[in-house]
Amino acid sequence: MRIFSYRNKRLLKRTLLTILLVLLGIAALVVCRFIYVGRFVIYDSSGAHLDYEQHLSAARAPEAAASDEDFSFDTVLDAASDEEDTSSQTGKLTGYYITTTMMAKDMDAVRAALSQMDDYNAVMIDVKSVYGSFYYSTAITGAAKATVMDIKQVDSLIAELAQQKGVTLIARVPAFSDPEYSLKHQSQALPLYNGALWTDENNCYWMNPYSNDVQGYLTSIALELANLGFDEVLFDDFYFPDSDRISWTGSVTKQEAVLDAADNLSANLLNQSIRLDLGTSDPEVAAYASRVFIETNNASQIDSDKELLADAIPDPAAGIVYITDSRDTRFDACGAMRPLLDETE
Repeated sequence: MRIFSYRNKRLLKRTLLTILLVLLGIAALVVCRFIYVGRFVIYDSSGAHLDYEQHLSAARAPEAAASDEDFSFDTVLDAASDEEDTSSQTGKLTGYYITTTMMAKDMDAVRAALSQMDDYNAVMIDVKSVYGSFYYSTAITGAAKATVMDIKQVDSLIAELAQQKGVTLIARVPAFSDPEYSLKHQSQALPLYNGALWTDENNCYWMNPYSNDVQGYLTSIALELANLGFDEVLFDDFYFPDSDRISWTGSVTKQEAVLDAADNLSANLLNQSIRLDLGTSDPEVAAYASRVFIETNNASQIDSDKELLADAIPDPAAGIVYITDSRDTRFDACGAMRPLLDETE
């Protein structure tokens, strides 16, 4: 009888295959055991040893930070805060607003006027132009600083007001009008059908409210203002331009794009030290704001505004603020911000 007959060869192959599988299984167990035990290895001055009393927990690897060649943004995750939620209103505002023109014309007059006033609990300052320039010393890389005034003087005024007890300090920022940003990030701006950028009556380009990068940019501005001592940030003119010249082929409507921006800004600033205000009379948008600001000299619209915003702003005295030049006392039923100086002089 042949030792290596066909039957014997098959039996030998099966035996060797079984042995190989067993060895592979043992090797896998050894590797798994080594990996498991490796978590308990402790290194100290006496060498390496095992410590099974450790309390181990999983850790998520940090994600790489996004970068931009022109603008550098801090996201809400980068500037996370453990502070309490300050999104609710804190009472009716009565105060003054300070424009770029006032500060550029005579900063001493601005300070003198403030020192003479004792009937206010809020001050609002223009901190950014509709043309994209910043009126304070921003640290956002690539951001343009205004040249029409002494930026250091504005920084000083902001610092002084931030230290003033009992005064709500508000930064006024055009929400989406920003030619500086739009030119550097044209894919994030509002285009015409021919591919050029849409401009408003001021010849300003507007950013796309639905862009995640634009929303991150606005969040970064708000967080920077919070660090300067501002209590609230007003993103003014918070709407999508009503122009059929704008080529809008997005997956959402223009209204949904604005609501998405309001929703994400509200979420990003939740639990931060700065409250979100929006320049709007749209009740859907207003629902995301701590306060809404409406610019008008027509006091007859107050009742209709209250009715329109009733669901979104249950306390109109605290939640609706009028920016007005009028001395009509009907405005005082809500919050009211009036000019600190007469700009017509």
